[in-house]
Amino acid sequence: MSKWKCDACGTVHRRNPKKCRSCGNTVLSPYHGGDEGDRDWLRVGLAVLAALVAVSILFVALVVL
Repeated sequence: MSKWKCDACGTVHRRNPKKCRSCGNTVLSPYHGGDEGDRDWLRVGLAVLAALVAVSILFVALVVL
């Protein structure tokens, strides 16, 4: 999966946007570094939070019934 890096501020994007989400620059270059082992920690955290909420709802539903 190719990534794109802003030439002005260095923000890395997953897709090639028309402009950088951080600074608005329109010049982005293909980026190949740092792909191994990187995780999107925000998504991991949200997935864990969603799982905890689902388990909590299930637990409450079982206790009430």
